[in-house]
Amino acid sequence: MLSYEDCNLNQLHTRSPIQLNNLFKSCVIVFVIQAAVVLLTPIPITDISRFVVLTFNLIVAIVLGWRLYKYRYHIIFSYNDEVFILKKGEGEEVKHKWNDFSRVSLFRAEYGELAVRLYLNEEFFDLPVSKLRLNPFDFRGEVMKLVSASKNKQ
Repeated sequence: MLSYEDCNLNQLHTRSPIQLNNLFKSCVIVFVIQAAVVLLTPIPITDISRFVVLTFNLIVAIVLGWRLYKYRYHIIFSYNDEVFILKKGEGEEVKHKWNDFSRVSLFRAEYGELAVRLYLNEEFFDLPVSKLRLNPFDFRGEVMKLVSASKNKQ
């Protein structure tokens, strides 16, 4: 049985597109927190200082929102003929071999997004193809080939 270290990880295809909705959500979260702090501060604000505070808050929200997005939401998917690696934000990487799975299907996830679902007996693992900006139907076909090819190698 191959270990992950035996697989040639140098020839991985990698997808990590920016998800604008999650980036926007991160910036809004930071901006709302800053706006609450400004509104609760008992310092009188003039018209000119409102513009300065708003500009400062927008810049800080974009910078910190980007960091929050990269830390929590950004998805990186890498794969080759033998393995795939999925990582969301700074969380732990999930590594699987294609031959761990027996069946493949297309699955509609939350908010109408599509995912390729890989089955291992009664358990399953979803690859978020819509979030990765992959064509779900084409990628499902490619995954089916990878799963069946790795089964034939065993």
